Amino acid sequence: MRKAILIGGVLASGKSTYAEILRKRFNLTVVTKDRLKEILGDTIYVKNREENKKLSLICFDLIKYLLEQNANNIVVECNFKDYELEELKPLLERLNYQVLTLVFDGDNDVLHSRFLARLNANRHYVHKSQDFTKVEDFIPVLDHLRNAPYFGEVIKVNSNDFAYQTDEGLFEKVASFLEK
Repeated sequence: MRKAILIGGVLASGKSTYAEILRKRFNLTVVTKDRLKEILGDTIYVKNREENKKLSLICFDLIKYLLEQNANNIVVECNFKDYELEELKPLLERLNYQVLTLVFDGDNDVLHSRFLARLNANRHYVHKSQDFTKVEDFIPVLDHLRNAPYFGEVIKVNSNDFAYQTDEGLFEKVASFLEK
């Protein structure tokens, strides 16, 4: 049975970094929604928030397509919205994937600080369509993502610091899931 590791959670919590760590450590295929948006955004310039939302929908459709075509274990990283997870669950069940979901979260102030630093560090334009310079605008988005209906075997990851990136206990849980 194929395995899908979903990496979800809140903004600026280290999801993409961890997906890359898993790719290298376990030789896995990784699909990240942000990277798909960047690739498409380099060709199809989006001018405003509405166009950016459409681009996100296209990228999610690409993720579903890649899951259907994939013959191996895969990591899918995304700040999953509730409606995306509600679409993914029956798709993954139909495709006979076993699912491990890693849900990344942290302290609002830590995450906001990281988000701002990332924005100022030459971040791709497709990730700059919303203004979250004020923490009070950022927190409702985090809270919405925290309430997403995650499924499969769910492991919560505290990303306040970067200890999770070298946490052998977490790697053992991932390895155990892949070996089942």
